[in-house]
Amino acid sequence: MRGVRIPWRRFLLTPVLAVLSGVIMLIGLTDVAHAASAIPNELISSNPQPNSTVTVVPTQVQLVFRNKLDADDAAALGVLLRCDGVTVSLGAPVIAVDAQTVSAPLASLPPAGQCTVTWVINRNIGNLGTFNFTLLVTPQSTVAGDVGAGSTDTTVVGEVVSLDVAPEPRFGLLLGLLRIAEYFFVACVFGGLIYIVLGWPEGFEYDTTQRFLRTSWFGALASVYLVVTLQAARASGDSFLSSLNPFSWFGALSSAFGIILWIRFFLVAFASWLVFSPRRVLAPDTQVPAILFLLAMMSTYGVTRIGQNLSVLTYIVGILHVWAMAAWLGGLALLSRAALAGPGERDLVDAVRYFARISGLLIVTTVFTGVVQVYLMDGSAIFTSSHGRLNILQLLVVSVMIWIMLLLRNFAAGRLRREKRLTAQMAWRLRRAISVEIVVGILILAITSWAVSMRPPQAVAKRAAPIASYIYREELKNDRFHVVLSLSPLTTGANAMRVELLAPKRINNFEVRLVPQAEGYAGIALIVPIKYPGAAVSPVDGGLTFPVAGIWNVEIVGTTTTGDLTPLGTTLTIAESLVTTQTTLAGG
Repeated sequence: MRGVRIPWRRFLLTPVLAVLSGVIMLIGLTDVAHAASAIPNELISSNPQPNSTVTVVPTQVQLVFRNKLDADDAAALGVLLRCDGVTVSLGAPVIAVDAQTVSAPLASLPPAGQCTVTWVINRNIGNLGTFNFTLLVTPQSTVAGDVGAGSTDTTVVGEVVSLDVAPEPRFGLLLGLLRIAEYFFVACVFGGLIYIVLGWPEGFEYDTTQRFLRTSWFGALASVYLVVTLQAARASGDSFLSSLNPFSWFGALSSAFGIILWIRFFLVAFASWLVFSPRRVLAPDTQVPAILFLLAMMSTYGVTRIGQNLSVLTYIVGILHVWAMAAWLGGLALLSRAALAGPGERDLVDAVRYFARISGLLIVTTVFTGVVQVYLMDGSAIFTSSHGRLNILQLLVVSVMIWIMLLLRNFAAGRLRREKRLTAQMAWRLRRAISVEIVVGILILAITSWAVSMRPPQAVAKRAAPIASYIYREELKNDRFHVVLSLSPLTTGANAMRVELLAPKRINNFEVRLVPQAEGYAGIALIVPIKYPGAAVSPVDGGLTFPVAGIWNVEIVGTTTTGDLTPLGTTLTIAESLVTTQTTLAGG
């Protein structure tokens, strides 16, 4: 059957006509969109209200529109305030999460008199509006009373009250140093016992070996305990002394990372059944459980970044990395402190020779898994991120370690091949060389401890709720500003607040402004006393009091060395306190 033949003119004109139709339709839709944008966006409410008389100086001008504002409106939004013929400085207008509420904070004090608010949306004359209100009072400077040590003023319009706001403990330097000790001592326990299984089965009989394992275990237990204590103090906001009580860890360490810390602490503590009886790693009936226990204990360090936005492969590679690294470093430490403590028989020579033989495999595994981890966590940002550049430094240190390892391996292969026993001079020379390699390994652990405190480009932390049970919690962010705000109980009266700063890395004039939509009530300006990423907590008795129920506008502002940050905005719904209601009814 022959197909229907289409004339060539129709064949050529059909796609041309289709394209022209599409262009005409697109132009029509664009005209409709422009026509729609020309429709004025009606103002349905404001604070201050039109034609009202205001007796309290407002902290911001708030406008609520009927239709939602889009990104183009936000980019070209203007608000102007003039009082008694004087232009009042306003901050950049902020659109709240409802996309209808616009807030512009007052950057200067307005004079009393007739005030006019003018706004324009997207530079469209059709979306220009104005209203008037009267301001009867001129603000006067109020001097705050004596504020106790460790407290910060919360400025309420018209008065200043004392509010205890303390930054959450950071313990950054101390925590980093303790991590180095923790990694080293736990690696000594793991690597020492593993090497007894692999290359030195006679080692458990030596007093020097038993003393080395027990000392390492006590150091591991103490350092892990202190690290968990500091992590609990950081999570809960409690002091270091109060967090020394392990029973206080239950609430503070409830996240995935906290559970890993719990498991690590218990595994290190229960490792005593092997440390005080190292024979069990060789006994046929306990060898398999003992090795599995040691691997599980060390695996907790491979999942340190659990809870972050990383692939499962990152954790698998991380576990292999810590196994190889700990086996190498722990085996070196065991040789240095036990096998090479003095002259000995043939088994000491065999122990050193066997370690020189397998150290190459351990180093290759460590380097390969480390490079894969760098790729998975940093990606293409290895040269542009702090975490990536730190990993480059670590690779350079690892290259020094490999060079020392090759020298030791060649020495052991050449000189120990003909030796039948370990002389005192040979033990001293080997111990000195191994000690240098251990120092390089500790330097690598220090860089690792430093890197753990950083957030890799590919790892976005999943924010977990703090220890206190906050009813309200919202994460606010833009290109440069990232804050987590938590409040409780979100009713009139005293409230607790937690403000957590995630970005930028340094901030000045950090402030949270709370302004009610109800007329006749003052707003609250909370000064947050932190300069770096961290959190500040205002307890429920700290003086933060909401006097009226209803909608409260929240604006978070701050500045950096490069200028003002784009403010963050949201709204809160404050309910009437049941306690106050019941008291009023009882009094009636």
